Amino acid sequence: MTPPIELLGSYLHLARAAEFRRQPLVRDRVLLLAAVIAAQIDLPPIAAACRQKILDHNPGHLVGRFATVAAALQEEDFQALVVQLSGRYGPERVEQLVAQLGIERGHERAAYASDGEYAAGLLGLNWDDLSQASED
Repeated sequence: MTPPIELLGSYLHLARAAEFRRQPLVRDRVLLLAAVIAAQIDLPPIAAACRQKILDHNPGHLVGRFATVAAALQEEDFQALVVQLSGRYGPERVEQLVAQLGIERGHERAAYASDGEYAAGLLGLNWDDLSQASED
C-alpha cells in the first residue's frame, strides 16, 4: 500500500501535469482529492492551498461552500463528490497516469525536511508561507 504522503505527491504531480496540458477540469478533480488526503493526514495548509487553487479557477465549486476541506468532509454532498471522483481517479489509476506521463518520482520526498514542505513544493508554493497564513 502506498503511504499517504506518496499518494498525495502523485495527485499533486498529476494536477501539475493537467495544468501544463491545459486540462483545468482534470486539475481541479485531482486537486480536490489531494486536498482530501492532505486534510486526512493533518496538512491543513496544503488542503487549503488545493482548495484555493480550485476556487481561483471555479469560484462556484462545491468546496467553496465550506470554510475548510475538513469541514466539507463532514457533509454528505461533498462526500458523494469525493466518492465519485475516487472512482474515476483512484490511487491505482493516478499512479498509472503518472507513469504514463513519464513522471519519474524516485525518492523525491527524502529531499524535503517535512511532508508539508514536500507537498508545498509540488504545488509551487512555500511551506513556511502556507503555515504562517493558516495561523493568521
